[in-house]
Amino acid sequence: MMSPSSNDSDSKLLFDDPSVSGPNLAFNTGEVTGTEEVFNSVMPSLPGGVDTGWDITQWSAPGYFQPSEVNTNDTADADSLLGGVPIGEWEESVPGNTSKLAIYDSTKYGYTYALTQGGGSNADVFLQTKNKVAGVADTFDHQITFTANERITNVQSNNDTGAWFTYNAFQVFFNLNGKYTDVPAAGYFMQAVMADDRGQLATTSGGGTALSSGVYNLSNSYVYQDSSGTWHGDSAEVEDSLPLDGGTDQPFHQVTINLNASVDSLIARLARNDPTHASEYEDLSDWSLGGAYIGPEGASYGSTDPAYTATMEVNDIRITSSDEADVSYSPTAPAQKEVSVSAEDPSYVRVDPITPTTMSTIHLPSDGTSNVVLDSYSESPTGVLITVDAEGTNDIIHLNGYNATIDLSNVVGGVEIEGTGNESVKLTGTGAVYLSGSVGSVEDDRTDKGDYLSALPIISSGDQSSASGDGNNQTTPTSTSLNIASGSTETTSFSADTATVVSNGGSLNLTSANSLVMVGGYKNFNLSSVTGHTNIAAALSSSGSLNNVAGTPGITLEGAGANLTVSGGDVSVKGNGGGVLTKTGDGSASVFGEMSSMFLYGGTSNYVGATLDGIGHLSYSLGTIGLTLAGSASNMTVDGAGYDYFTAGAGSITLNNQASANITGVDSNGGNLYINANGGQINYQAETNVNATIVLGLGNAYLTYGEGYTATEVNMQASDMADVAGLKPANGELLATHLKSLSDVAVSYHDNNAYISESGGPGSIVLHNVHDGGVDLLGSLNGTNFSQQYQSNTLMIALNDKA
Repeated sequence: MMSPSSNDSDSKLLFDDPSVSGPNLAFNTGEVTGTEEVFNSVMPSLPGGVDTGWDITQWSAPGYFQPSEVNTNDTADADSLLGGVPIGEWEESVPGNTSKLAIYDSTKYGYTYALTQGGGSNADVFLQTKNKVAGVADTFDHQITFTANERITNVQSNNDTGAWFTYNAFQVFFNLNGKYTDVPAAGYFMQAVMADDRGQLATTSGGGTALSSGVYNLSNSYVYQDSSGTWHGDSAEVEDSLPLDGGTDQPFHQVTINLNASVDSLIARLARNDPTHASEYEDLSDWSLGGAYIGPEGASYGSTDPAYTATMEVNDIRITSSDEADVSYSPTAPAQKEVSVSAEDPSYVRVDPITPTTMSTIHLPSDGTSNVVLDSYSESPTGVLITVDAEGTNDIIHLNGYNATIDLSNVVGGVEIEGTGNESVKLTGTGAVYLSGSVGSVEDDRTDKGDYLSALPIISSGDQSSASGDGNNQTTPTSTSLNIASGSTETTSFSADTATVVSNGGSLNLTSANSLVMVGGYKNFNLSSVTGHTNIAAALSSSGSLNNVAGTPGITLEGAGANLTVSGGDVSVKGNGGGVLTKTGDGSASVFGEMSSMFLYGGTSNYVGATLDGIGHLSYSLGTIGLTLAGSASNMTVDGAGYDYFTAGAGSITLNNQASANITGVDSNGGNLYINANGGQINYQAETNVNATIVLGLGNAYLTYGEGYTATEVNMQASDMADVAGLKPANGELLATHLKSLSDVAVSYHDNNAYISESGGPGSIVLHNVHDGGVDLLGSLNGTNFSQQYQSNTLMIALNDKA
């Protein structure tokens, strides 16, 4: 952090500008020798120079561009903004998958590269750095900045979410020269997603912050859990993205990426995950830039029928490094904006929830130019609270249906907040506000109403109500019985020995009680300090909390909008058509029925026999866990040692920190099932027609392939053993990834089994019912190079006719 901005007077190009030095670039062939990409020995022969600093790379392509097979007269792709007909065009297509490159010679922009991807799984076409300019510093104690003119055209979506995305990506290395002997070297693929087929949505920062390697997405927030089970969210600046106008008449946008800010955010994650080596990670002189990748990619899921396409056009590319090595990292410095786009449409801010009802803080850019539309991975806007720290002047925040707390403490000027009619807004700090549109309610907790704009009050151009309190009836009954009418709220405590509460759709805030009987239906309730015997058999339709309530309260969650938080004590919960449960502290939970989301942190005697529709998390939560994933939106994460049972035909399951599970693939809902096993032992049985992808990063795995298609990735540097039965060419794919080399993998045969291992490596694979010589080790197949596709030395374990 504390990175000075770069400019032409005190910085040098790390790579030349292919808009000036192009347009003849090397093309890859799809082959890899060792870990080195192979390029065609023939170069294109377009009018203009040869650029050795960049190349054209395709991954998982339908075919690889042949430099000599160029179309120089494709009038269909003529573009008046770029000077007319492309001077060269290449295209490779098969049904459902297209890769295309067009190069224009523009008087205004120079050589412009149009990179098109249509259909395909992980199919890419990139403009990629090849050779760095000699003598220019590439370590991050210098300010390193990426700029380019970019736009997205030729957009044809098939409305299948996640079918394609475009990005500027960068390879960065830590400890590449072995400066620190007690910390391993690491490489990261940092992706700044510029657009996807859902439209201008910034990605979540995903995994990849392991110590050795990974993919790290530049995004709006990072969510993590501490050792106590508490969830936190890092604050970050809003990142811009490219609009999806889709037409060639739209302008180019200047994209600026502060790569030092991106590395700083990655360092913050690593230092938290491995605090004993924080000082080593924070040494920016030991971080270096490896290269850059620009272009579109097809995701590994989604239908390609009908076809979809997207073109990313780019010119005026500059990656600069400052002359002075005067940039340092500070863990206390504020987060910087990483991705900026000039003259952009509103940037959608999309972040993961910390809990089902709260979000990590979003910082608006400090330049005061933000035009932000709030968005979330939650399916219910009204059930999500988004906190915004407005730092600029004259920013515009479009609520887009989401409830929000707007902190105006750092605002210099005023902020405009646009509602759609039903949002709840809370204002804090001292800044001035203009409220446009209409909202459901406003809670104004500002200590100063904003003297910058003459003490501008809240102004609404539509109907809305404003309230500084909840307006509920607060009483303290002295009797031992309480009836709550529909729509009423009671706040009370009971000093009597026993108390009975009956509700018909009302709300209860109970601050203390002895023995309690509670029945009926409640919109909201908040119970704390309830001691003695409890007999609770109540239904909840909105929000409820139990704080150290004795006994075993029985709560029925009525619908997906019901949200129950339990801190300490035991509880029994049934989801009637959905609902959200968050359980922390001592005590255990019994969960039945259909749950929208479920978060259990701790507990030694939990019992779960439920169906999960959405997000679930078990953190060091022991007991008998039997869970069915209801569909593609189901996402279950398990942390901590234990053995759980899952049934799923779609969705995802992640096992971390010695977590083990028995997983049965049952095609009850159809779709694709994703399993990430980073824990103890996994047993997987494909019983019916399920398409499953299993990634093994640690622990033993016993896999029985059956109907459907099971693809397994075995990390040979981390996995102990993968035991595979039932593999056939038609029902599965088995890959050995993260090999040290492609040449030292051995196959041996004994008792009709095949044993695959790498010399000196910890991982091994056992294949059952395979005759001698029945296994082939393939580095590529049908034009797909597995090392490129999985970004590590990778071999496919294939069966031949001898098997």
